[in-house]
Amino acid sequence: MEDIVLVIIINISMPAYHSRIDIWGDRQACGMAIMNLETSVRGPAYIATKEDGMDIIEEALYYFRANVLFRNFEVKTPCDLTLVVVTLYIQLCLKECEKYPTEAEAKRALTTLALKQFAIPGEPGFPLSAMFTRAENIEESDLFRNYYRQLREEVNKRILGRLYHEDGSKNKWWQSFSKRKFMGKEITAR
Repeated sequence: MEDIVLVIIINISMPAYHSRIDIWGDRQACGMAIMNLETSVRGPAYIATKEDGMDIIEEALYYFRANVLFRNFEVKTPCDLTLVVVTLYIQLCLKECEKYPTEAEAKRALTTLALKQFAIPGEPGFPLSAMFTRAENIEESDLFRNYYRQLREEVNKRILGRLYHEDGSKNKWWQSFSKRKFMGKEITAR
């Protein structure tokens, strides 16, 4: 008598990974938390200490390959908005680095990319305007721009070590995610 195998497929909806960081104080810009960073890049973020644990950039890099597979992301805290912005920028970095075979060329391209102007919430071209609040004044928009610039520059410093091996070859396990779009969105430089 043949064995009959019954296969049951259960559609489980897995939630995306949210930020586990809950220490950010009351500093916000456009609804996004201005969080401490382990950085030497000048900007509005306070310098993170070892007691703070993982900063938002490390967290975004850690969760990137899992989160990029999700089409929906429920924002629970202002820290989640920061995670979303960093994740979208990481996605843009992957897309940009795909064009360059060496780490040196990619570093030059990412430096140029970080210095380009980007749209902020409330401006045409910002892909997630529905998730963010519009800046109430010039100070808030400047805070968002400066923090976002600081995030971009720090991501550039950290991501190259993941995208390229020590011998200079591309890391295919990271580059394979360059075609993915987090929540079906992407940011662009002007």
